[in-house]
Amino acid sequence: MRSKNVKISTPFGILIRLNALMKCNIKRDHILAIMEVDNPLDENENLISFGPHFGEEAAAEFTNRLERIGLRYIDDYFVFKEDIPEWLLCLAYYHPPSGGEKL
Repeated sequence: MRSKNVKISTPFGILIRLNALMKCNIKRDHILAIMEVDNPLDENENLISFGPHFGEEAAAEFTNRLERIGLRYIDDYFVFKEDIPEWLLCLAYYHPPSGGEKL
């Protein structure tokens, strides 16, 4: 059964796998502080979504912060960098890799 979709902020929305946070022993409050928010944009049982981030420089700063706490780009989190018109809503859902979950 597929989990519910999460909203993606455009451009420069950040999606993080919750299993990656558990793997690195990162608590929800800590990731919210790193991302400088009280609440994420959206979340479900597999993903947590942040944004909007104001430009490539801000996205790069958040990427550096995530790397410093042990998360790996693509394996653990992803930055959605596309320019999308306001009239289009982007959603994502978690799809486990064919080889199984990396922990």
